[in-house]
Amino acid sequence: MIKRYKINRHNSTVCGYPGRYYEWSKFDWEGKAIHIDKCFRCDHQHEDKAPLPYVDACLIAENCQYLHVPYDWENDSTIFRVRPNPTMYAGEVYRGYKVIRQRVVKIDGAWYWELECDAK
Repeated sequence: MIKRYKINRHNSTVCGYPGRYYEWSKFDWEGKAIHIDKCFRCDHQHEDKAPLPYVDACLIAENCQYLHVPYDWENDSTIFRVRPNPTMYAGEVYRGYKVIRQRVVKIDGAWYWELECDAK
């Protein structure tokens, strides 16, 4: 059985901390933000566009994936790791179902934690 949960502050961690500690409006899920950096040597401005969020090829645990997402790109040009809560990892029980595999999927422009669970 496949269950999907839209990625949000309540079912995710950011760099290992609860997602609710972060201002989610600062995440750039579409890669639209631009950071302007002024070069002190040449006095020119350089524009650096935020990358699109991407799934990490390295698993955080067996059968689990996470995302790299630009955060507050205009000011800091930072990319944070967004992971599912540990209760969504393979081998854990989430909302009464044992998780066999967790992955990240993008559907109609929105990102989801997809859990493959046993059918009970």
